Amino acid sequence: MNFFHIHIGLRTAKTGFAVMLIMIAYQFVDRPAFVPALAAVFALRDTWDNTMTFGKVRLVSNAIGGGLAIVYYLVREYTHNASWLEIFVIPILVILGIIIHDKINYNVGIVGGMAAFLMIALTIPLDATITYVILRVLDVFIGVVVALIINCFFMPKEIEKIEEGMIKVEKKTVEVVHHIEGKDKEKHNHD
Repeated sequence: MNFFHIHIGLRTAKTGFAVMLIMIAYQFVDRPAFVPALAAVFALRDTWDNTMTFGKVRLVSNAIGGGLAIVYYLVREYTHNASWLEIFVIPILVILGIIIHDKINYNVGIVGGMAAFLMIALTIPLDATITYVILRVLDVFIGVVVALIINCFFMPKEIEKIEEGMIKVEKKTVEVVHHIEGKDKEKHNHD
């Protein structure tokens, strides 16, 4: 057993690259990269199809969680940041989020949606505006989109092998067509 033997797979490298791209981009907009980087880590999967499937779940569940965070913000503003608010309203909104996921038959997104809600709701500064909350919701979507893009361009070896095989078949097909066309021309020239 070699304790220091480390295997860095393609998914691991893609995840690190997605986080790096998000961190670089967020340096330019001078905003924290925590939310989109975390969303990218959650969304990025081993294949394009899995990332697409999980990305859709993340987008729907984050829309629900983000919407609840906006509701929480609005209630907080209406109650002038009452101290009791977090203790009672956040659990009620978590219950509501679970019910919404259940009603739309999206149980697979409950954990992600409620994580997004709690991450946004519990980090809203006291002096924040609605723009802050909306930007946090947008950050989650950006993280998922970056994961989808990274997985689109950096495919696993199996998919690359299939594509290479398809390219070979395509080239062979073109050769056969050219060969047949050449025979047709010879036949036409002899007639």
